[in-house]
Amino acid sequence: MPMDSHFDRGAATTGLRWLGMMAYLVIFSYPLIQADRLYRDDIWRSFHGEMGWVSNGRPLSSLVTLLLNGNPRLADLTPLPLWLGLAAVAAAILLWRRRLLAFDTGHAWLAMLILVAQPFFLQNLSYHFDALPMALSLACAIAGIAWALDPRQHRHWQARFRWLAGGAGVLASLLFYQPAANVYFVLLAFHVALSISLRGRPDWSRHLGALTIGLMALVISKVVSAWLIDGDYSIKHSQLAPLDQLPGHLIDQTWKFWRYAATTLGTPTWWLVMALAAVTVMTLWIAAWRHRNLAGLAVMALVTISLPLGGLGFLSALSDPIWRPRVMMGFGAVYAGLLFCVLQWLGRSRWPLFNQSTIGWPLLVVALGTPLTLTYAYGNAQRQQALLADHVAMTLIDDLAVQPSAAPLLIDGTLPYARATRNAIAAYPMIAELIQPYLDNDYWWGYQELYRRGLSSGFEFSSNTALRTDFESRCGSLAPLVRRAWYTLYRFEGHYVVSLEPHCHRSLTTSELPIDD
Repeated sequence: MPMDSHFDRGAATTGLRWLGMMAYLVIFSYPLIQADRLYRDDIWRSFHGEMGWVSNGRPLSSLVTLLLNGNPRLADLTPLPLWLGLAAVAAAILLWRRRLLAFDTGHAWLAMLILVAQPFFLQNLSYHFDALPMALSLACAIAGIAWALDPRQHRHWQARFRWLAGGAGVLASLLFYQPAANVYFVLLAFHVALSISLRGRPDWSRHLGALTIGLMALVISKVVSAWLIDGDYSIKHSQLAPLDQLPGHLIDQTWKFWRYAATTLGTPTWWLVMALAAVTVMTLWIAAWRHRNLAGLAVMALVTISLPLGGLGFLSALSDPIWRPRVMMGFGAVYAGLLFCVLQWLGRSRWPLFNQSTIGWPLLVVALGTPLTLTYAYGNAQRQQALLADHVAMTLIDDLAVQPSAAPLLIDGTLPYARATRNAIAAYPMIAELIQPYLDNDYWWGYQELYRRGLSSGFEFSSNTALRTDFESRCGSLAPLVRRAWYTLYRFEGHYVVSLEPHCHRSLTTSELPIDD
């Protein structure tokens, strides 16, 4: 067969794989677009049209957004940034697939779609402005490990290319969004474990080289971030734990993460991950033990002990890491790696009841189908909450606009979830981690959303906790200015107080109707 024909067929097959992944990812991401709600930081960026990523140590996020907009002033381009980011992730997964062919030439590589279709990553994809940088950070981490483990040898320029390309990939990941680089190290750990199970030992040159350039990128990123990071919030969450406390701190943070995962992930997903972990550890150790290579077994033990750290990754070394789903991208790599290991084992199994046809394909369908139900439930719940929040915010702005004078504004209590949102949370606890009502006591984004919608800056944000406590003790004797279905507006001690609490807001609302949960 002519070489050109072989190349054309290979390119066509790769293109079809990419299109297949994109079809799944577009279906997966559609509910987030349909929800049409500005998400947290989106409120500020939509209001001011400014980026603000450089002060978070993320200069590449600002650069790529500048190039896409063609202007430093931000415009909301949704859903284009989201789909461009997912296209980059799909391309990176195809690069990583080449490194996995040594272990499985079938369809086990499709497990890598879990890197995107995992519950925690839904928060990353929920942003209008940040979805592209966060997806690119994941794509760079995947491409970085694929390049770092490129098997080409025997030529110095190729070795240098592997080092430079792999290092550039993981460094770019860190400068887009730091937590994504955990994916690089988790996928490396799985590649090492699979190599030991196949050959009895790691590929010392490639694996140590990939680990070295990953660690070098972390150091470079830390230096760059220390120079760029500004603001109390960013500085607070970027400081490392004291060295003498680090071992215990790592264990405590890791234990905390897995307890958090157990309570927030849906029951089917949690037990699927646990079952995959049990099967993976057993099969990898059985395969490694057969080789009787002591060095390989020692490395396998190290990998087995280290993999649970991958859920939070190197962020667990921070003295006060951010506990939000968006930083837990390493979990997706652990989940995807476990699924790949089981699928590749089933692909080689000759047992009639445990093989690719009987268990492998159904397992893949369940693993990739379950996230779709969560995503659609989340997207629709987000939409229902947005409709309620928009109505309440605009009504409140109208009520404040007719007051005789402006004064500091205090929110007392939390806007309830819409009934549909509460039902979704009851079915999928993870949704409670992703949807937070903006009108929520001192929650800064709640006030910014009101200002974005047109509230005068004369009603400045107040976080006077003492005044709130005093108000709650005396609200029963106060005459309200306005009473609405969802809130009651008072004038108290030179402030406007918006009460959402039943004690001070005595009004029957939909969320309080006597319907059993």
